[in-house]
Amino acid sequence: MVKKIFILITALAATLSAVAQEDSVATATAAPALGNEQIWDEANTAYVNANYPRAIELYHSIEDQGLASAKLYYNMGNAYFKTDDMGHAILYYNKALRLSPGDQDIRYNLDVANSYTKDRIQVVPELFLTRWIRSVRQTISGNAWAVLSLVFFAVMLVAVMAYMLVHSLLFRKIGFFATIVSFLLFVITTSFAVTERRHATSPTEAIVMRASVSVKAAPEKNSTDMFVLHEGTKVRVGNSVEGWIEVTIADGNKGWLEERTIEMID
Repeated sequence: MVKKIFILITALAATLSAVAQEDSVATATAAPALGNEQIWDEANTAYVNANYPRAIELYHSIEDQGLASAKLYYNMGNAYFKTDDMGHAILYYNKALRLSPGDQDIRYNLDVANSYTKDRIQVVPELFLTRWIRSVRQTISGNAWAVLSLVFFAVMLVAVMAYMLVHSLLFRKIGFFATIVSFLLFVITTSFAVTERRHATSPTEAIVMRASVSVKAAPEKNSTDMFVLHEGTKVRVGNSVEGWIEVTIADGNKGWLEERTIEMID
């Protein structure tokens, strides 16, 4: 039994090490200046000199190479905001927030940009518990939650060992309760990791990029107009049919938009 537990812990340690290395590599790869220091510096210089179109062009050249990061998207959002392009500003602030959900600077700038949008949609009320769980889940990234889940799994194994192998009644009780607590935390953090990972890899939200668009009752131009949305409004996306995509807004109303009128937050 001891040998089996030792093997499990050894395997877990190796997994933790691999995950840590993977996260480190992902962070380094995502750094916008990696291999593009000159372009990054030139873009930032253009921004400081109020040459925002040039800064946007250079930031996009970095993004096109797959070097996405919260810092890059945040700077892009700022540059678009300076050009009064609220659609793209809100899009890139949202992209930045996906990669760094706990960044208060990104969240503040997003709130400011949202205040410039025309649509004032009444959000469907949520239970306090639902809002609280989501706010906790979004404090850190999916990768961070995954690492925490492995840590709690390791603690659970140690607690199980203490309960099974130690003869002291006190330590057995501590091991028993520690096993229960660490198991619950492992389940919670794993759930958060999976949810955040799914949101990051399977985008379900988009931003309206046109000044004004009519949301249709069906996926065709001659369909009835349901309501109008304006640039910068966030929608949740659903089914797509021949260039049309079903969208839902914050108050629960649904309809169809042409795909070319929105951009996904991915």
